[in-house]
Amino acid sequence: MAREVFLDGDDLVRVVGVSHYQAAIREIAEARAGHPVRFETRATLVPEPDNPHDADAVAVQIGEATVGYLARDEHPRWHELIEMLADADAVAACDAMIAGRGTESGTDNLGVFLRLPTPTEARAQAGIALREGQG
Repeated sequence: MAREVFLDGDDLVRVVGVSHYQAAIREIAEARAGHPVRFETRATLVPEPDNPHDADAVAVQIGEATVGYLARDEHPRWHELIEMLADADAVAACDAMIAGRGTESGTDNLGVFLRLPTPTEARAQAGIALREGQG
C-alpha cells in the first residue's frame, strides 16, 4: 500500500463524478436520504493510468472506496505532484467534506469537496514530507 502524504490547505476543490458513487458516499457519511449532511473526513488522490476514459485520471478515495475524480481541467495543475508522489510510492491525502442540503436543494445527491493547498504549496509540502520520511 502506498504511503499517504498529507497536504494541508484551504482551497476547496469539488470532486466530479460523484453521482456514480452516491451509495458509497452515503455509507461513508452515514447519511440518510433527504437529510442535510456535513461530514468531515480524509481523502486520497490516486492516479489511474489504466482508466479507459482518461489516462490522466486521478481518483478520489475515502478509505478503500472511490467517491469521484479530480476534474479534467485540474489534471495539469496536479500532474507534477501526483507523478512525484507515485515515483516515491506515495499518494496525496487531504481533508475532505461530504456535504448536501437534503431535499430542500432539489436533489438528494451529496457532494465531495477537498481542502487542498495550491499546487505549488502542495509540491513543497510533499517534498518536505518525502525528505523527512527518508531520514
